[in-house]
Amino acid sequence: MADAELAELGDKQVRYLDHTWTLTGGADVRNDGELLAVEAEQADDVRHQRATLFFGLEGSSASLNPGNLDHHFDRLERTAEGYRLVVKTDRRTYRYVLERLEYE
Repeated sequence: MADAELAELGDKQVRYLDHTWTLTGGADVRNDGELLAVEAEQADDVRHQRATLFFGLEGSSASLNPGNLDHHFDRLERTAEGYRLVVKTDRRTYRYVLERLEYE
């Protein structure tokens, strides 16, 4: 699935749907840049289920070029509403909000 390998994202953890997920660093840009699909593994269960966490573009800004993710990941933020991935290019900052999870 992963079109990009984001080493900075690997091993970061998020708490979502009453479970802790460890991000693997694998990511894919979908829907013309409006959705980021990030690979994860469940950290708080012995089965270590794999899943994809989907982050949707926040607001109505133009989306990220699908081939432009590799060198632009900036950070993972935790907010009162949930988690947000921040991607920065020379001219813009894109914020993607964690929207859903799909088990593999």
